[in-house]
Amino acid sequence: MNMRALGIDLGGSGFRLGVFDTVTGSLVGDFIEQEHEDVSDPAMVQASMAKALQALEWRGPIGIGFPGVVVNDVVETAPNLGDAWVGTDFSSLRPFHEGQVSILNDADAVALGELYFGVGHQGHDKVLTLTIGTGLGTTVHENGTLVPNLEYGRLPHPTRGGLLEEHLSGRARREANLSLEQWAGRFQEGLDALERLVEPGLIVLYGGIMEHWSTIKPLLSTRAMLLPARLNRTAGPLGAAWYATHRD
Repeated sequence: MNMRALGIDLGGSGFRLGVFDTVTGSLVGDFIEQEHEDVSDPAMVQASMAKALQALEWRGPIGIGFPGVVVNDVVETAPNLGDAWVGTDFSSLRPFHEGQVSILNDADAVALGELYFGVGHQGHDKVLTLTIGTGLGTTVHENGTLVPNLEYGRLPHPTRGGLLEEHLSGRARREANLSLEQWAGRFQEGLDALERLVEPGLIVLYGGIMEHWSTIKPLLSTRAMLLPARLNRTAGPLGAAWYATHRD
């Protein structure tokens, strides 16, 4: 049985995609990364995706990780991309997925990739995966079951005002020009709040900032086991591809 699928990770700055063997987690062929020209224009972004899919000559199942709430393969919220995305179902990509399209929250896709092909759950019943990027993605697995679309990054910050992701995300660090030490201090505040809320046994951190893990690790403290994600840029596309071939 062919268990290959194409996975797409759509973010605030660009998208990543590739074809994966969803049994082994192996990348099959090229991995494409492209920055957006105008993320607020869904038609323009999907046209760029279509060009990439054409280059790969792909026809078959496609999984898409989207930064917002997704219900029944339709986008319901798009806080970091713009309201024009609400209602999107990626039907414009039908020539490539031929009706076999599965859409889920982007952070949930990362968490699936890490569960099956990355750091795993280390024997813990409840796992919180935090995706640190343009926003702050939050995913909980309970007894191996994904709880979708939590979007805890959109919760109010307990002391600073605004939303958690406005202080904890990678974008927040860049915009405020924070050192790693300053950012870690702010991140700890949100980490404390999320740990109290979820009470996980394991917390997994994912995102580009994890390249500084050796510096960040001593600055963070949790009751739960705290681990960096094992996968890097492929986590989201791989998790989305897995979802496309294994969803119920």
